[in-house]
Amino acid sequence: MTAIAVPLRVSGVALEQGALGLALLGALLLWAMSTDMRLHVKQGLLTPQAKVISIIFVAWLTTIPFSFDPAGSFEIGARSGLFILACLLLWGALKADPSVHRLLWKTLIVSSIAFAVLALMSLNGVTGIIDIVKGGSVITERPRIVFKAFAAVAMCLIPVIAWAGRNLDGQWRWWGYSFAPLALAVMVQTHNRSALVGFLAMTLIGVIMLAFAYRKHAKALLATAMAGTLGIVAWVATREIQLNVKTDVANSQLTTYLPYWLLDPHRQHIWKFSFNRFLEAPWFGNGIDQLNRLPGAKMPAPGLESSAALVPSHPHNWAVEILAETGLIGFVPVILALAFIAWKLARDYLKTGNEASLALLTLMAGFWCSALFNFSIWAAWWQLTFYVLFAIISATKLASQPTPSIQN
Repeated sequence: MTAIAVPLRVSGVALEQGALGLALLGALLLWAMSTDMRLHVKQGLLTPQAKVISIIFVAWLTTIPFSFDPAGSFEIGARSGLFILACLLLWGALKADPSVHRLLWKTLIVSSIAFAVLALMSLNGVTGIIDIVKGGSVITERPRIVFKAFAAVAMCLIPVIAWAGRNLDGQWRWWGYSFAPLALAVMVQTHNRSALVGFLAMTLIGVIMLAFAYRKHAKALLATAMAGTLGIVAWVATREIQLNVKTDVANSQLTTYLPYWLLDPHRQHIWKFSFNRFLEAPWFGNGIDQLNRLPGAKMPAPGLESSAALVPSHPHNWAVEILAETGLIGFVPVILALAFIAWKLARDYLKTGNEASLALLTLMAGFWCSALFNFSIWAAWWQLTFYVLFAIISATKLASQPTPSIQN
């Protein structure tokens, strides 16, 4: 259930969370039966990473009295904490039983590839696929809209699937590698630019880490990364300028801070609105998940379509969202915690060559950079995608051979 939960996002939120619910029930049963699992969970709660994460929730708790809706903010903040604790239980269950790791990796690879192929078939005109993955539900949206969220999930899955394939070795390694082009195709065909940003970020971080580890190839790796980055930016710029000439004329009265091909006017306006709300309450914010309830929210932006509300439900940027809703008191601990965890992972990879740390670091880069442009950070399925994948790698990571530069 843990292995198939995240790939099941292709079918929507219900099946993903249903699979995780069953996995959690199993973990709770094992908690009652397994002394080893309880010991692992206890040790997990005492790690430096757990301590810095706990500081975040203490800081958020201090912002609750200043919320537009204290009860609503407490509910969403507490839910985020419960998600982390639930995934800690899944982590403990997996860590306590290494015999299931190979089954988990194989299930994750097969289900991810299978669902990506189904999504691509639908995106390329094969009828009936949406009925299959959605369980016969009546769907009126185009496949590009239906699978847009799955494209973001597929991006997050790339380092996890590649790492799982490398652990299994043999033909499984190549199956693990094959998922990346499938996921990239889903991102491109759903026009999910935020997922492409995440893919670019995880690729750059991966290349930089490999360049530091394998210093003989550093120049070639960095040159390839820079060329790839420039190529993607040029492709996006050319494509978006061609597609949005009419939109540019319609939006000529708008004042934008960045080129519209790079960041659409709608996002620029909702970021501005959210940042202004931060300036009004810089220390404790306006309350977790409250931006859409503040005065001025959901007002159509001048020059945009009437359906383009100023703040539809969130600002499409986790940094702006947390900053505006929890203020500096709630935002700074998040930044420090992410930086600390990333530093620990980078140091571990460069010191020991453990590929699990590299996979976790690239997962962080992809998720948090993509989340600068897309879903609300309070969205349950989006949080769970990151937590579950992080737990899978952390619980089943294997010690790898040191890299050549480390051996030298």
